[in-house]
Amino acid sequence: MVASSFIKIFSIVMLVALSISAQRECPSIQAEDNDTEKKRFIVILDKEVKNVTEDHFEIMKECYKTNVQNIHSDESTSTVFDQSSIRDFSVDGSIQGYTSYFTPEFAKTVKKMKNVIIVEEENKIEQDKIFQRFSRRHVINRRAEDDHPTINIDRIDQAKRPLDGKFIYPDSAGEGVNIFIVDSGISLTHREFGGRAKFGRAFCKGCENHIDKHGTFVASVAAGKTVGVARKANIIDVRVFSHTSGTTGTTADKIEGLSFVIQQHKNSKNKNSVVNMSLGVTPPSRALNHVVKEVTDAGIHMAVSAGNDKTDACGQSPASAPSAITVGFTFDTNDTIADLSKNFENFGSNFGKCVDIFAPGVNTRGAYAYNDSDYIVLSGSSFSSPLVAGTLALLISKNGNKPPAELAKDLIKLSTKGIVGGLEHKKGTPNIFLRTPAP
Repeated sequence: MVASSFIKIFSIVMLVALSISAQRECPSIQAEDNDTEKKRFIVILDKEVKNVTEDHFEIMKECYKTNVQNIHSDESTSTVFDQSSIRDFSVDGSIQGYTSYFTPEFAKTVKKMKNVIIVEEENKIEQDKIFQRFSRRHVINRRAEDDHPTINIDRIDQAKRPLDGKFIYPDSAGEGVNIFIVDSGISLTHREFGGRAKFGRAFCKGCENHIDKHGTFVASVAAGKTVGVARKANIIDVRVFSHTSGTTGTTADKIEGLSFVIQQHKNSKNKNSVVNMSLGVTPPSRALNHVVKEVTDAGIHMAVSAGNDKTDACGQSPASAPSAITVGFTFDTNDTIADLSKNFENFGSNFGKCVDIFAPGVNTRGAYAYNDSDYIVLSGSSFSSPLVAGTLALLISKNGNKPPAELAKDLIKLSTKGIVGGLEHKKGTPNIFLRTPAP
């Protein structure tokens, strides 16, 4: 009887093993594919399927001898990418996916695997091009009623011109809100930040110790103590542009950066989180837009630049992501959509139905990265977007947090309607101009 029971149990175990083996049958790869150059791909899995990541990784490890590196682990601090490994950027209860190096043929094999939603080759992504006028030292004293504001923030606290020479804002000033600047790095010691800026993580080769004028400037417009909107908000530096390539990076780096933001938000007791991304990739990235939705689904508010190419914002990411607040830019001297083609070829605000709101973005003053007391003047939607990020922080600190879609509605309701000029031939572009909340 005992022997018979043993045989039955052994048979069941073998059947289960064979069943698992059959489920994990390794797809074949063409022989010549081994000699093809590998490229980096983004893979998004179906988060609604239980244990989807674990099951997928088991297949990858068993069939293709691939190692798995989790970007959220304490050990995963290196930005040097091991091309034989998977970089898992999954967050429990949220996004499930990874980046890895595949040949194009192998990427097709992965795309056919069960529960794979997206397989997309990484694409080069750039900071929005900027028009620089001049740099100068620029000192302003902060008060809840600032009577020496920069023009951009002087404009957004009132419905119409003429400007009153003041920036009046709630005394809470974004206190208790974390603004993640997903960009090129921030000079954390600049006087504008007053100890409120902290380093988060770097997701680009060689950028751990790199600071750049773009990220520093963007952060100061969002939350600087004299040139920013949310003057008491916390600033978190998430670096996604490579030092070696200047102002470029890849969609994969940006996705890993956003995954880090989601993980930080989930780990923190403080759920007052805002993201600013002043960058763009053309054509639109399905993978990046998917991750933007995961960001907002997690309860994180997100402002992004519309782009500076005088074209339809729907033609790039993350501007085309429906759940992000996409920001175009206007002139500083009037409220007309910006067109600076006389100074810089094809330089002007993007437009179209994917734009949600406009804010000033010409001759914007902000912090200069290479001297803690210096400032510079730049133009572009890179610098209208952080005005919105800062305004979201003001709304949260004044009225309390809400789901991103609801807070976006509050932002639009508060805005000034029908004053943006130059939209007559830009079909579908909303005529909505940013306004900050009153004290």
